[in-house]
Amino acid sequence: MKTLVLMLAVTITACNAPAEKEAAKEQEGAGFFTPVEGERYVVATDAVTDVWMNYIKAHNDGDIEAIMAMESDSISIETEDGNVMKGKDMHREGLSAWFEAESPQWNVYWAMPYKAVNGGQEWIIAGHEVTTTVDGKQNVELHMIDGQIEDGKIKQFYVYSKDVPVPPKMEADTEE
Repeated sequence: MKTLVLMLAVTITACNAPAEKEAAKEQEGAGFFTPVEGERYVVATDAVTDVWMNYIKAHNDGDIEAIMAMESDSISIETEDGNVMKGKDMHREGLSAWFEAESPQWNVYWAMPYKAVNGGQEWIIAGHEVTTTVDGKQNVELHMIDGQIEDGKIKQFYVYSKDVPVPPKMEADTEE
């Protein structure tokens, strides 16, 4: 009987070993960032996502004061064309001009909060459909934004964009 119990215990322990190894690996994180050797990432909390979603809501509302309240004083933004805005004053000026000229609206269609295992920095990467309107004509771009959240404020972010391709014409559309 003791032999049977011992064999069952060994079998159960052996079956759990891969799951325990996988759980430990998950805690260690995944991915890499070449400037910080050995850095890995895990999923962060939705508190990070909430900060970003509130920030985007303030943008959609055109509420520059709310936007400024959600940013760190030293905010840094690298736009899709490689320009860098540093500080709230520069961002306020750029946003005011953009809001007036193009009335941008954001639709966030995916988001993933993540956290650096070693450094502890919290980030969000999110996809946005951004619609601008100039002289009554709408233009839609897809923006991916990678943003760092620190102490509940937006510290920095990077914007990458691409135009939304025009859908191909259907056969019925080409026959006339």
